[in-house]
Amino acid sequence: MPVQECLQVIENVRIKEDVFRLVLSGQRHFFLKCGQFVNVKVPGKALRRPISVTSYTDHTVTLTYRIAGEGTKRLTECTGELDVINECGNGFSFDLFDRDILLIGGGIGTAPLVACAEEAVKRGLKVHAVFGFRDRSQTLFEEEMQKLGADLHYVYDEDGENTVTKVRDLGWQDMNFLCCGPTVMMRAVDELMTGEGEFSLETRMGCGFGGCMGCSLKLKSGMARICKEGPVFRKGEILWENLL
Repeated sequence: MPVQECLQVIENVRIKEDVFRLVLSGQRHFFLKCGQFVNVKVPGKALRRPISVTSYTDHTVTLTYRIAGEGTKRLTECTGELDVINECGNGFSFDLFDRDILLIGGGIGTAPLVACAEEAVKRGLKVHAVFGFRDRSQTLFEEEMQKLGADLHYVYDEDGENTVTKVRDLGWQDMNFLCCGPTVMMRAVDELMTGEGEFSLETRMGCGFGGCMGCSLKLKSGMARICKEGPVFRKGEILWENLL
């Protein structure tokens, strides 16, 4: 259940040209689930910014965000405390996985998959991953994934490669998977994969906890709010034409 609280900024540093790592700390134990997000109040902005969780401990949460507009640009300057609504949305489930897990990500959408990799290792699963970026200068989370012992493959647009063809070339299209990234990429993953899986969607949100209905989306089963019933949805639920 979402909880509003003030968290202390421990770190807010640039890790790539337009990507920052934000570490927040609080006294309350975090009951987060991989794939959930936090809704951050940016000073001077009316709407909160939803940011997925890269990693968490009992009393800290690490976020990775890209500058996408005035709000996230202001966020890069924040110190002290931030007003945060925590534990938003549903998260990825691990009931699909017995021994192996495949993580497919693109761009900043790789961020929540790091938390999934950490959880998978705790559960004794072997982690396989394909992460795609525009070019090598955009590469994220190489050190984190290597420490987890992941079978990790990077692909880059500048080389004429993409995550979908890489998964196919590796023969992994029948594996069960978790996926987050650009909508076009996720749609292609959905069309390729024969295994079961889940997708995490990104969208602009108003309230972030299901009250305003601003992020409603028509699924095969009916209407859903990305911030409440999502952002994670099972393969076969999503009508991708409603997102493109």
